[in-house]
This record gives sequence, structure tokens and C-alpha cells, in this order.
Amino acid sequence: MRKFLLTGAICVSVLAVCAQSGKVLTSKDYEHAEQFMSYNTEPLVDLGSVRPNWFSGNQFWYLHSKGGNTAFMRVNASTHTKSPAFDHQKLATALAAATGSQVNANKLPFSFIAISADGNTVSFASEGKQWQYNPSTNQLITTGAAPERMNMAGGFGRGGRGGGGNQVVSPDGKTAAFIREYNLWVRDLATKKETQLTTDGVQYLGYATDNAGWKSSDRPVLRWSPDSKKIATFRQDERNVSDMYLVTTNVGKPVLKTWKYPLPGDKTIVTIQRVIIDVAAKKVINLQVPPDPHRATLSDDISSSGT
Repeated sequence: MRKFLLTGAICVSVLAVCAQSGKVLTSKDYEHAEQFMSYNTEPLVDLGSVRPNWFSGNQFWYLHSKGGNTAFMRVNASTHTKSPAFDHQKLATALAAATGSQVNANKLPFSFIAISADGNTVSFASEGKQWQYNPSTNQLITTGAAPERMNMAGGFGRGGRGGGGNQVVSPDGKTAAFIREYNLWVRDLATKKETQLTTDGVQYLGYATDNAGWKSSDRPVLRWSPDSKKIATFRQDERNVSDMYLVTTNVGKPVLKTWKYPLPGDKTIVTIQRVIIDVAAKKVINLQVPPDPHRATLSDDISSSGT
């Protein structure tokens, strides 16, 4: 939302300049300008970047996009080799048979997967259900309804980039972590049982908060361990930090948006205390390092390597 507010502010400035010059903007001018918005330009870029999603220590998967087609690739960082994460045609055929829908193997109807630590199970969400696929046996089963806006990335990815969601699923596809009232919780995806992992999170001092700079979402920022037993995340301290204000440019009544954002000269800035959470024991371990200052407007909470 803040990204669009900023874009809107830039557009208003451009319109003001055009108004001063006496130029009258037409609908074609707006249509031409819209072609440069990210949602129109991103599909035109192939092989722009690789976002690794680690599992089993030295392996990761990423989504390969080219010419409008997509493929899930699996990489072994130790042996410097890569291959398809599974047989896309076989999975497409199995999913089509299970759902009764047409499935294109070159563009599967999901963009996130979770690969188990042993590499034998691929989990994903599609058609409102959660699925588990065994590439070796070509067996596909459903494990129940998919939680709304499920993020199957296994831990990293920001809202609006790569289809984020409001929870992060473990590598084994069995547990989802989410935020409730500034604390971190987990949900067993089979039984739907919910467990609270932290208890001392409060407003402006919460866990796994995703509101770095201009972007924000309800999705927790964290990284699951490859064995799905621990979570690496942080506790973000925004207390006594200055407020930032923007007014929306939507048609009708504007809305005032407020969030914590330090400005030059401020003595207090947002800081991050790194923590490791033992899921089974519900134990929070604070890393013996000073809190880090928030340095980026997008994310320096947890890098794509999980550090």
C-alpha cells in the first residue's frame, strides 16, 4: 500500500508540473504511463533474479520464469548441480486427474512449494486445497483445505513480491507460522491446532513484524530450519520512534495512513533483536548480539540465505 501511496505522490507531482505548463492530459497519456507500472513490466523480464528457498542444508529450489512459462528448479550448492525439482508433466497430469481441471505443465497453478528435508515430498496449495506429491512414486494426495493466502515459500518473501501470504509454512509442509496480537503462533495444518510460541509481544515491540519502510503486511518475517523444528526471526522495537503520515489519493474520501518511520536527526530508530525459537519447547532464545538498527526500506530482517 505504501508503495502505491509513494507512486501516487509522484504522479500527483508530475500532474502538477503538467498543469503549470498548460498541457492537457488525456486518457491515452494515462494508459501510456500505466504501461511502466511494475505489474505491467515485470512479466516482460526473463531470468531477472533467483530467489533461493533452502532445504536440507545445502540445497534450495527456485522458480524459473522464461517466455511466460515457469518451472521449479532444484539446486545442490555442494555439487554445483541443478535439475527440475520434479517431473512437471507427471505432476500436472496427477493434479488434473485429482481436481478435474486442466493443468498446464509449463505453468503450474501455484508459485510456491515446500520440499521436505529428505527431498521426497513436495507440498503446495492449489484449487483451495493443500497437496503433497511424491516425485519418486508419482503419488499425489490432499491433506485438507489450504489456509487462506498460504505462503508456501518456506520462509522468505515479502508481501506483494512473489505472492506473499499471512503465514509461512514449514519445509515439511506440516506447520504454518503466523502472527496474532504481536506474538508468533504456529498451526498444525492437519489438525488445525494452534499453539502460541511467544507471549510478551506488544504493540511496537512485536515478533516477526513485516513493516520495514514503505511496505507492510500481516505475514511474519522468519526462516524455518530445514528440519522444521526451529524458527529464526526477530523482535522489532519501534517504541518512541517518529510517526510517518501519508494521505491516500483514491477517489472519494482520503484516508490518513500512519506508521513508525525514523527521520534524519531522530535519536531513536527501529531496532531488531534476533531470536531463535524452539517450536516444540516453545522456547525463545535471544542471540547474544546487540540489537541491529533497521537499515533498509524494504527488508534487512532476514536475508534470502536465512541469516
